[in-house]
Amino acid sequence: MEKVIVLNSQQKFILEQIIDELKFALRKTYSEEDLIKLSLLIIKESGKQTYFSKKETLSNLLDNLGNYSSKACDISKVKYSKYRKNGFESEFKKDLFFTTKAIENSPEKISSFVSKVKDKSMIFKNEFILKSKEEKIEIISAYTIGILVYFASAGGIDHEGGLPDSDLSVGIGFHRHILSHSIILGFVVEFIMRSGIELFNAINKNLPEFHHSFWDRTNTFIDNNKGIAIGSMWLGIGTHLIKDSGVFGHGVKAYTGLPFEMSMAGHQGLFMANGVASAMASYSEQKKK
Repeated sequence: MEKVIVLNSQQKFILEQIIDELKFALRKTYSEEDLIKLSLLIIKESGKQTYFSKKETLSNLLDNLGNYSSKACDISKVKYSKYRKNGFESEFKKDLFFTTKAIENSPEKISSFVSKVKDKSMIFKNEFILKSKEEKIEIISAYTIGILVYFASAGGIDHEGGLPDSDLSVGIGFHRHILSHSIILGFVVEFIMRSGIELFNAINKNLPEFHHSFWDRTNTFIDNNKGIAIGSMWLGIGTHLIKDSGVFGHGVKAYTGLPFEMSMAGHQGLFMANGVASAMASYSEQKKK
């Protein structure tokens, strides 16, 4: 049974006012000359924001992967050399002693962890509990949108579908294409999201001088919480790709669209690398929020 929304006279007046103001702003925004300028501005600003917001994250990811691989290799070489030089039994006893000491020190580490939890609780108290009712509503609304964006991007609770699997609309042969199942997709979607935000900002600037508060409140909300939406999108893509890597036992299917051949282990590693990179991109957005 269909439900019909009935508006009273005041609600109709407000809705008509908002629509009229939108038309006014669009006419002012979309003059032929301004449209070209606006399009170039949106492309420039959105591209710049997307690039700089992820440049540091990806650079750190590559540096950390390189450092980790180098350290792991060096440690392995040193450990192998020690076992060979000192004998297996002697070196094994040293490693066992080190492990035992680490276990003995666990209570101190647990105490440190509890202390950190207390600190986090105080942050939660200051950042949420002590906020006003209006501020709490905005925080809850923002994170609700974040959750919705996350699941929409990831493909629901089972992480099937979502943004990465939108390649199925092109054809089954394009499924798990490198363009749709990598950080490339995240960059494209973030660019589109930022373009939409820039467009809304442009419309907001071209509203009549005296306009409904809806526009200013909406613009402020979007500007304050765009990082949550963009970060949630990246996290959704990341968790989808990590699942596709098969590390949780779901099996892995090969990429399509790669210009070279790889082993299944290589495909799995590439899925995981893109998933982790996307998750790190999400974290960078939350830090800037």
